[in-house]
Amino acid sequence: MSSSREDTSGQPTVRSVERALDLLELLERADRPLRLVDLGRGTGLSTATTLRLLGVLQRRDLVSNSGGEYRLGVATLGMAHGYISTDALSNRARPHLQQLAETTRLTSSLYVRSGDERILAVRVDGQHPLRYQLPLGRRLALHLGAGKPILAHLPADEVERILGGLGETLTAGGLTVSTEGLDAELAAVRRNGFHVSVAERDTAVASISVPVFSSAGEIIASLSASGPVESTDPDTLPDWAPELRRAAAAVGR
Repeated sequence: MSSSREDTSGQPTVRSVERALDLLELLERADRPLRLVDLGRGTGLSTATTLRLLGVLQRRDLVSNSGGEYRLGVATLGMAHGYISTDALSNRARPHLQQLAETTRLTSSLYVRSGDERILAVRVDGQHPLRYQLPLGRRLALHLGAGKPILAHLPADEVERILGGLGETLTAGGLTVSTEGLDAELAAVRRNGFHVSVAERDTAVASISVPVFSSAGEIIASLSASGPVESTDPDTLPDWAPELRRAAAAVGR
């Protein structure tokens, strides 16, 4: 009887889980409260289904509702703490980033790949903290700044797919980059082993970043050292490439 229930209800249960996760991800990416109509439109779910799933998430404190506006609940912060406390990559990377920040006097960061994006997992401030402190957990594009060492080392078909969906892009500094130009930059990253970024994602930041590979040789993250553009000479950033590579190799091990 138990097997029969699993056979008939397994797929609907999986779909419900996926739909609930879609709602959570939509709220995460919005960076603002969303109304019921926004959630339904963003996920393609009916009002009844959206309300049912929101009710379950609210009972778990994963979603909160105030005045008809929904936002992530406090329990999601507990999940984030659980990740920070138990993630082996982040915990083992932190001392290496601390040493890197002391050596370079730049802010050191570890970005972990998540699908077609990267997420800031660890940050250690340098001598001159950045004016805007990027919060841990922020999702960022792979085609800008410290995302390029990750993108450059993905399988060719994945790179082609991601570039094909971009078209022309703009940097924070207003520079237009074509798909061909971006492809050439990725080739330079593979050739040089690092990427220097000036006002790509943030007009106030200059940085150098390198790829982080797992022991199996798979690209899993990137490691960067960055500073305020007014006090960081981009021409000297490549001098720190050996230090970043050593740190990235230690993190990957």
